[in-house]
Amino acid sequence: MKRTVPQLVSLVAVVAGVVLFVATMLGIDREVTLREVRTLGFAFPLVMLPSLGWHLLRAAGWYACFPPEHRPSYWTVFRVRLASDAVGYFTVRGAASEPLRVLLLMGHVPPVVAAAASVLERTAMGIMSLLGVGIFAAIAVSSNMLPQGWQEVFRGIAITAAVVLFVSFLFLTRRDRYFGPLVEVLYAKTGWSWAGGRTVRAITAVEDLFLKLARTSSRRIQLLILLSVACYALMAFEVYLVFWAINQPISLWVGTIVETFTRSASVAGGAIPGNLGALEASNVAVVHALGLAGGGTLALFRRVRGLAFATLGLALYPRDAIKAARPVTDAG
Repeated sequence: MKRTVPQLVSLVAVVAGVVLFVATMLGIDREVTLREVRTLGFAFPLVMLPSLGWHLLRAAGWYACFPPEHRPSYWTVFRVRLASDAVGYFTVRGAASEPLRVLLLMGHVPPVVAAAASVLERTAMGIMSLLGVGIFAAIAVSSNMLPQGWQEVFRGIAITAAVVLFVSFLFLTRRDRYFGPLVEVLYAKTGWSWAGGRTVRAITAVEDLFLKLARTSSRRIQLLILLSVACYALMAFEVYLVFWAINQPISLWVGTIVETFTRSASVAGGAIPGNLGALEASNVAVVHALGLAGGGTLALFRRVRGLAFATLGLALYPRDAIKAARPVTDAG
């Protein structure tokens, strides 16, 4: 049977992830890692707290992105976000997560509003994450804590982040629409039915609402910025806690360097379901580059942590969410 392009991409991504995972696990000192993991086990509940805080803050960010007149309860937002991300955890680039968010909120929030709020939260958090990555990568290069080759890697990360941030700035500060006018012109010139169909109209409506939400409330944007900074700090603190728990204390700055690289690597490995292999390889590699032991333990903890929250998300999956809770109408 002939495979489609998406199927081939998925297959290559899975194979690449498995190869990376096996290669990384073979390259670490397994005896030392198992000893460190046993030491970490006693502090496991404590070390899980930063990631719990991260999920709570990300849910708060999405909650704030809804217009007040269409805002569900925080518990609904938290549960839907955790459940959809749990499903997305096992798909290529988390592709199932965003549509599932919209689906699970049906009956609570108009689909256009749910989609626009989700895009806004992802965009704002992504941009702030890029800003943090760019700043900390540039500082890491100037700190001389990294070998020469790794300095070039971090310099490349900083430059890439700066370019993407510049493009994002142009996109969000211009007062124009983007997708909608393009499709409207295409439909007028060609008469293609798909360009005037219901799906395209829905996407255009999401774009219009997204831009409205992004450009009309400075308080919402300020809150998203603060939440994003806090999320970045929590993940750097998680690295710090892992090394503290295995009796190899590091500074918060070193934890930030590790988080900066692994966050950047997660983008490159995003096509791999669950970031399998890429997560392990990036954690082990940057810890080794800093001249530290414990990279394998950090990688294994983050794998277990990801699976734990994915399991929790599936357990909290709101199976009755698509049943109408109250009548809703599309946002005008």
